[in-house]
Amino acid sequence: MTDQKRFTLRMDADLFKVIEKRAAENKRSIAKEIEFLLEKHVESENKENDNSK
Repeated sequence: MTDQKRFTLRMDADLFKVIEKRAAENKRSIAKEIEFLLEKHVESENKENDNSK
């Protein structure tokens, strides 16, 4: 099992609704959808930083 951290996240209600809808479409929990989106964003940022060198 991987080392996982727990924390409370507050967000705008409209943004939550969008993520909730995407999670349902992707058959993920809301937490897993947020984790997926964060990972995707970090990967994108890393690629952009690598390309700018």
